[in-house]
Amino acid sequence: MVRKVRTRETRQRRLVLETLRATKTHPTAEWIFEHVRERMPSISLGTVYRNLNVLRDEGLVRELRVNGRTAHWDADLSPHAHFVCATCGVIRDVEGVPPLDWRGLKDLVGCEVHHQRIDFHGECPSCLRQQEPSN
Repeated sequence: MVRKVRTRETRQRRLVLETLRATKTHPTAEWIFEHVRERMPSISLGTVYRNLNVLRDEGLVRELRVNGRTAHWDADLSPHAHFVCATCGVIRDVEGVPPLDWRGLKDLVGCEVHHQRIDFHGECPSCLRQQEPSN
């Protein structure tokens, strides 16, 4: 089982979490920094990164790294998958994907599974429209 770190709640950490919970997108730390800075001008990008890492370690947010790109953050901890556009990089939630039954994985390959994550990769509707030949 993954050990959850217990740290004290700070004003900065609370604001980072509130900002992340207020969006349905999967923002980068830089995006979160720009939005938090509107309410707390003295906050630094390093403070945002540190707080995101603490929130991740405490199990309050998820860090999404897709295709080796910049980390994106998700405060929605409900079971769901993600769609990642290979062209523009947008990440969207995909609800209703049935979870895989991975309980037997330990017997098959000796691994202990703590969680699963499903990502779908392709082109989003906007990028598909841009690829259509113009008449």
